[in-house]
Amino acid sequence: MKDIPLPAGRVVTTTSPASLRDYRLLEARYAPRRGPLLATAVGVALVAGTHALLPRMPRQAIALMERAFHLEDMGGVLLANDYLAVSLIAFLAGVSGLLGAIVGPREERQLDLLLSKPVPASDFLAARVWPVLLSALVAGAVMAIACGLAVAPHAGDGASVTVGGAIGASLALTALSVVQLALLIPVFVRVADSFHALLIAFIVWFAPLLPTAAFLYRPDLFEGRHVMASLTVMTSLVWHDRAMTWLGPLALVAALAVAALSVRLAGVLLERADGA
Repeated sequence: MKDIPLPAGRVVTTTSPASLRDYRLLEARYAPRRGPLLATAVGVALVAGTHALLPRMPRQAIALMERAFHLEDMGGVLLANDYLAVSLIAFLAGVSGLLGAIVGPREERQLDLLLSKPVPASDFLAARVWPVLLSALVAGAVMAIACGLAVAPHAGDGASVTVGGAIGASLALTALSVVQLALLIPVFVRVADSFHALLIAFIVWFAPLLPTAAFLYRPDLFEGRHVMASLTVMTSLVWHDRAMTWLGPLALVAALAVAALSVRLAGVLLERADGA
């Protein structure tokens, strides 16, 4: 870091690339880990519990789920339940970290103190939120592996699901969670109340599930609209299982690009707020 004298006696403090790198490593070192680890452990337990208990349900109940969501076999029913867990766990693994990284300091009136560091506001924000986004990604990846391993006994010849499709679909849902979390960052920069932030986060997570609920209770809305159903209904991940083998990883790459843009936008907003 060095001071640059300007006219009228003003001084601007700049940060060298090495100092920024050290600061990013420091933020990554102290990024919250307990929350993501706990969420991941709960998620793996949910997958294991689903695969242990759901096959024991009466056949009539399984048949009802198959008819309601156009699923072909037990493997599809199991994954339909697993995918909801993947979406929830990946999102929870990240949202708690975002609250602690952004909303908490503003709510406790500590953000101005943190921004007084000789680090640009945009770099400060990026150093704080990227470890959170990556922890959500890792949680989703672990859940993807768990789903793939759990569904393996139901993925034989003639089955509607495959291990690769289960992993790919889970990665696609992880990508969705990363995008949702990234889109929350510019909003959280302006929010100073944890309750309001949690409410906004819940709405953002729940909104993509509404078409799936509509498909269950009003399937007539989707009659003749197969493309819309494939793009909006969560169980379409089972319908297009084999395509998800390669679509899932691609979605994850695209999600990281969207996250980078969103973090940059949030940094600009934070710099403006800091300079106001």
